[in-house]
Amino acid sequence: MAPVLPVVFVHGWAFDPTFWNTTRALLAPADTQCLDFGFFAPKPALTLPTRPYIGVGHSLGALWLLRHHGASCRGLVLINGFSRFSAGADFTDGIPRRVIARMHTGLNRAPEGLLRSFRQRAGIDTPLPPHIERDRLDRGLQDLMDMDCRPDLRDVTCPVHVMAGTRDAIAPASLTRACFPPPILNSIQWLDGGHLLPLTHAAQCAHAITAMTRRISTP
Repeated sequence: MAPVLPVVFVHGWAFDPTFWNTTRALLAPADTQCLDFGFFAPKPALTLPTRPYIGVGHSLGALWLLRHHGASCRGLVLINGFSRFSAGADFTDGIPRRVIARMHTGLNRAPEGLLRSFRQRAGIDTPLPPHIERDRLDRGLQDLMDMDCRPDLRDVTCPVHVMAGTRDAIAPASLTRACFPPPILNSIQWLDGGHLLPLTHAAQCAHAITAMTRRISTP
C-alpha cells in the first residue's frame, strides 16, 4: 500500500533528484517530491512543504534534513546518513577533515574526475550529468566539513528511522554508530550493502518509508 503522508526526498552529495527514481516508483501512487541541491541543475530547489510530510534523506541529504526539517515534518527516514560527517576533538569517529579538504582541491582542479572517483567509490559508475555546478558542490563539501547536527538530532520531536549499509565505503559503520546514540542506535536497520541503499535496496527503503508514514496520524 502507498504511504498515507506526502514524502519529500533529499539526495546526497554528487547526485541529483533522479537518484530517487526507483524508490519513488515503488511508492506509487504516493504523493512524493524531490528537493534538489542544484549540483547539476541551473538552480537549486530546497523548499520544504508547510503541510505534514515525511522526510527522507540520503547521506548529505540526511544531514540537511536534520537541520532543516521543520515543524511540519512528522517522521524522518535517514539512509546512509549521519548527524556529523567530519572528525573533531569530540568526534573521533568522523571522516578526517584532510580527506574532505582533498576533495575540495580535486573539485576545483578537475571536477569531472573528482566526481567520477567519488561516485565509483560510493558504488556507481554511470555517466555524470552534463551540467556541473562546482560552486554548489563546493558548498556541499563545506557542509560535510562543518555541519554538526548532533544537537539537532537531540531536539528532534518526530520519529527517526536510520538505515545503514554494513559495507558503506563513504559513511562506515563506526561513523553511523557514533552519529546515532541510543535509543536510535538500538533500532538502526542494517542492510548488507554499501553507500547507495536507495539504488541497491530500493524495496527495503520503500518499505521503511511506508512503515514510517503509517506510524503517523495526520493532524
